[in-house]
Amino acid sequence: MAATYRRVLLCLAAMSLALAGALPAHAQTTSAQAPSAPGSTPEERAAAIARPAIVYIEQDWQAWVKVPASSQLYFQGYVNGGKPFTWGTRCSGFIVEPTGYIVTAGHCVDPGEEGARGTALELAVQWLVDNNVIYPRYSSAVLNEAHLSWGVEGEEKGSPADLQVFVQRGVAAGGVRTGQAFPARVVDYQPWSEGDVALLKIEGADLPVVLLAATESIDIGTPVLSIGYPGSTDAVTDQSYEPTFKDGQVSAEKTREGGLLPVYEISAALSGGMSGGPTVNTNGDVIGVNSFLITGETQAFNFITPSSLVSEMLGRNGITNALGPVDQAYRAGLDALYAGDYQKAIAEFDKVLALAPTHQQAQEYKVEATKLAAASPQPTVTTGGEAASGGFPVWAIALIAGVVVVVAILLIALARRGRARQAAPPAQPAAPPMVGTPVPPPAAEAAKVGFQPATGPAGVAPPPPRAAEAARHAVPVEEVPGEPHFCANCGQELQLGARFCASCGHPAG
Repeated sequence: MAATYRRVLLCLAAMSLALAGALPAHAQTTSAQAPSAPGSTPEERAAAIARPAIVYIEQDWQAWVKVPASSQLYFQGYVNGGKPFTWGTRCSGFIVEPTGYIVTAGHCVDPGEEGARGTALELAVQWLVDNNVIYPRYSSAVLNEAHLSWGVEGEEKGSPADLQVFVQRGVAAGGVRTGQAFPARVVDYQPWSEGDVALLKIEGADLPVVLLAATESIDIGTPVLSIGYPGSTDAVTDQSYEPTFKDGQVSAEKTREGGLLPVYEISAALSGGMSGGPTVNTNGDVIGVNSFLITGETQAFNFITPSSLVSEMLGRNGITNALGPVDQAYRAGLDALYAGDYQKAIAEFDKVLALAPTHQQAQEYKVEATKLAAASPQPTVTTGGEAASGGFPVWAIALIAGVVVVVAILLIALARRGRARQAAPPAQPAAPPMVGTPVPPPAAEAAKVGFQPATGPAGVAPPPPRAAEAARHAVPVEEVPGEPHFCANCGQELQLGARFCASCGHPAG
């Protein structure tokens, strides 16, 4: 019985496995064994979120420097032979509003004493030294006088130094990485001593945006990424529009300018050119603007302007920091990609590229999602009674299930029938009715056979003839008066007319 049950269960299990292998997966959206999606670390995800909004900024300055007649120098008038001093600076920044508002560090666009004016005066004093107008040992005293009374102006007399700002961002045209440049104007700025934040504007639409983090969410030890374009790397690598990401954490919350300005100390490394770039948390939200470091310090003691000061500047200028349609689709695509839903990721990145065809990161992640989808196809989603593509109709599945049930019932019935057959005893010939004492074989049969010695092998008598055959060959025996009769049982001679043997008592029949 146990063996029969095992056979039945094995048959059912084999059929179930065969059907499971043949049927498609229904009502599922992701593969159970999809390959690992990219962006497995919080830092990678933060970089992917923030990267599209990072921009490279170049500033071109031009200034004339005039030594007034009141100066103690015998030289008066415009230095540098009456020609302007020109120089360039580079910074980083990030887009905070889809129509082209960009945040950077205030010192990057400051025309005042802490910015362009101070730089122009230093260049002028150096020109005087190089042209033997003053001795090098007097340069510090002359520079102090220059800050107090010398004039620095643009092409128009009395105007500040001339500034041209160009914002560049990495894009991809036809799948090839390239750059996209925009002229920008300065909307607002605060010099380093007042907060070190600036707001620029370029003409654009549907530009990628990064969000500002709430100040209360910034704690000591918060992991961060500082992003920007360090100028020193261009000396040893090819120039590109790919920014650098430096990881670290918030080390301390401090103040400066007599407690007027908050500032965060971070352990992420900063270098020249990264000024104005964002420092983001693991959600990709900006917690501060890269501001300054300690000159000559070999350890990572760097400082960022908190996002609260950026929010104040945006509020003063009526700017709302919010995601646009491009960002919403892009982030939805990233979420789907990290979750392993590659088809949805491709669809979301297509939305991004429909609005912004040169969106470099959307192009790159779409290619990656397409490769992953091809390597690990997702199960078909069914709707209604039939699979969306390549699946079996529901009625076919029901029919197959019914066949399985019928086969199971038949197998169980056969098992029960075999079990009943095995339990029944083998058929035996019907026994004669037992009434009183058993009846011995008829004497006639014994008499017919009589007593015969063994004629075959020792102890083996030949089988008796079949009853019908013996009846055909029987010869009736007639008593012959006067001839002797003997007992069929013991062979003793019987008296004439005796009914029983006098020796053994056997009937004489």
